Amino acid sequence: TFASNFSYSFPLWEKKSNQREIDKEYKYSPVIIKEGIRWISNVNTGLFFYSDGSSQELFSINTGPELTIGSFKSKFFDYTKFKISATYLAKNGQSPFKFDNFNETERLKFDFQQQLIGPLVFKYESHLNLESGAFSAPKYGMDISRRAYSLGSYYYPEKKEFGFRFKIFNFDYSGQSPKF
Repeated sequence: TFASNFSYSFPLWEKKSNQREIDKEYKYSPVIIKEGIRWISNVNTGLFFYSDGSSQELFSINTGPELTIGSFKSKFFDYTKFKISATYLAKNGQSPFKFDNFNETERLKFDFQQQLIGPLVFKYESHLNLESGAFSAPKYGMDISRRAYSLGSYYYPEKKEFGFRFKIFNFDYSGQSPKF
C-alpha cells in the first residue's frame, strides 16, 4: 500500500474566546472546544497491491462545512457538532477482498454529535447516495467522554455490527496539575 492524505480546515466563523488553557471546567474534553463554522477538505490517494497480482488505485476528495456549538463545560446539552461532507471517489482496479473494495458512488456524509447529560455523548453518522437518493449505512454511537479518556459503543444496523472503543488522551502531558 502507498497512500497519501492532505487535509485542510478553513475557519468561516469562530466565536471569540479568551480560553487558552484547560482548567477545572473542562471535565469532558481533552482540548478547548473552538465554537464556529469551518470548511474542511481532504484529498486522499492510494495504490494497493495484492498477492494475487491484482491492484487498486484510488483518488478521493471530501469537502464540506462543520458546525460546532457549545463549550462542553455544562452538564446538559452544551456541545453539538454537525458536519456534512461531499465525497467524490475515482478508482481503477478491484480488490480481491470485500472489506477494502472501495465504493465509487458519489455521496454526502452526515456526522452528528450531541452531549446529553454530563459526559454522555450521542453520535450518528449516515451517507446519502447521490445517484440513488437513498440513505445508507447509518451508524449509532454512545460515548462517555472525560478529559483523560473516552469509552464508547457503536452499532451498524445494516451490517448487524456492534462494538466498543476506548481512547486515552494527553500521553505527552509532562506537568503536574491540581486535583479537580
